[in-house]
Amino acid sequence: MLKSKLVLVSCVAIVASMLAARTASGKIPHTNYLTFSAPFALPGVSLPAGTYVFDVIVTDSNDIVRVSSRDRLHIYLTTFTRRVQRPRGLPVNRQVVFQEAPAGVAPPINTWFPLGQSIGHQFVYPEGNGALVQGTN
Repeated sequence: MLKSKLVLVSCVAIVASMLAARTASGKIPHTNYLTFSAPFALPGVSLPAGTYVFDVIVTDSNDIVRVSSRDRLHIYLTTFTRRVQRPRGLPVNRQVVFQEAPAGVAPPINTWFPLGQSIGHQFVYPEGNGALVQGTN
């Protein structure tokens, strides 16, 4: 009897922890570790080559993307993004689409597609910052 109660309590604990990991809309966020071999840019920040954690928190109407250091001690960006469909012909293993940038300038990331997902997260850049404005390319 004690053994079956222990199993029941363990199952309840597992289910509770899974529910706690969900966002307010009930969707589990995506997390990817992306390694860049050269500097790159995101809205309001340029980052050196390295490995970064890209997280998405899905809400009912928006997606919030957070980019942090590999150890998650430094958050470099938390921003709203636009949901976009993966273009036909874009390989499923390609997670990042860059915008064009002048020579010597870190190319900005246009869209991030979490591994295995057909829906991506398009970053929104302010006009006049040197990066192409979303929807114009």
